[in-house]
Amino acid sequence: MTDSGVKIEVHLIQNFAPSNLNRDDTGQPKSATFGGFRRARISSQCTKRSARQLWRQGESGMVGERTKLLKTKLAPQLDAKGRTPEQISAAIDTFLAQFYSKMDGDKTAVLLFVSQDEVSTAKESIDKHWKQLSAGTAVEGKEATAVTTALDKAKTSADIALFGRMLAEQPGRNTDGACQVAHPISTHKVDMDMDFYTAVDDLNPEEETGAGMMGVVGFNSACYYRYALVDRDQLARNLARKTDRKNGSWTKELDANDYREADKVIKAFLEAMVYAIPTGKQNSFGAQNLPAFGLFVCRQGGVPISLANAFAKPVRPTKADDDLVGLSVDALTRHWDALKSVYGEQGGKTTACFHVQQDGRLNGLKAADKKGVKAAIDAVLEAARRS
Repeated sequence: MTDSGVKIEVHLIQNFAPSNLNRDDTGQPKSATFGGFRRARISSQCTKRSARQLWRQGESGMVGERTKLLKTKLAPQLDAKGRTPEQISAAIDTFLAQFYSKMDGDKTAVLLFVSQDEVSTAKESIDKHWKQLSAGTAVEGKEATAVTTALDKAKTSADIALFGRMLAEQPGRNTDGACQVAHPISTHKVDMDMDFYTAVDDLNPEEETGAGMMGVVGFNSACYYRYALVDRDQLARNLARKTDRKNGSWTKELDANDYREADKVIKAFLEAMVYAIPTGKQNSFGAQNLPAFGLFVCRQGGVPISLANAFAKPVRPTKADDDLVGLSVDALTRHWDALKSVYGEQGGKTTACFHVQQDGRLNGLKAADKKGVKAAIDAVLEAARRS
């Protein structure tokens, strides 16, 4: 089966109440300059972590471990009768240094990204080569090659397959990400607000006034444009471990089962883009706001297109009954229409959208309205399967 050439885009308009969802090094909400104006910003890393946290609440196989503490996870699994803590420590240190990263005390020198199955395979490999590893001796020759092969064949997790990973000391075991996630930016210019807060000491005598503590925290309220792109073929290859090339071509073809597994992950990713919300300072602000508009696009061929330039000129209410959300949806859908008139379909197979009270602002996307999130996701996945 030849590669499908399918890519799926996500476009969202999401308005958040006053919040500080993603902080910079000073503790203030992140921002960026776009179109000559200051915009609120959420990092792409924050978006990905929010998705991974949502997945952790469900199917455990969706997420791997991003950690420097792999030794801490492996040690209890190797605590067999007769093995001393010193032997276990030496075995893990030697194994990780050879197949993953140099050690920095009890931590790896770099942050690793490993699947649950890979952790199990690592444990089995240490058991198999216990004698030399516990003595601080690296695995050599064909046995070392066999360990690398076993780790490479371990089932990867959805987040690694989507977002990729880099092992600086083992470049042959890197994973090319199948997903691009843009930094969400506000559709309008934004100013920083500051909250001066105080906390009262409950046990202060009544005659004593003043706060027990005080401080300042930055926040903003912004309507964001969010964009992401998934390469269905690359995702299927990452999940199936069919990523080897020879003379510039893939050595293994994808089959129907590979695409079925990929589509399960794509569905989970689209749902996470809609429902996963950053957790930064939520106990202080409670900005639990879902998107007001979402558009999914299935393309086969052509080029992927971000709609961020719909907001190069910041959206700005000019009438008393204007609102940023509606104006942002209108700007996005008009920009979509303009791009189609200039560049054509660009391989577009299906467009499916959902919205909350935006009926009059869909413009050329009226026929793509699927009313609900589930129906919109189902429509774009069905288009991918038919491709």
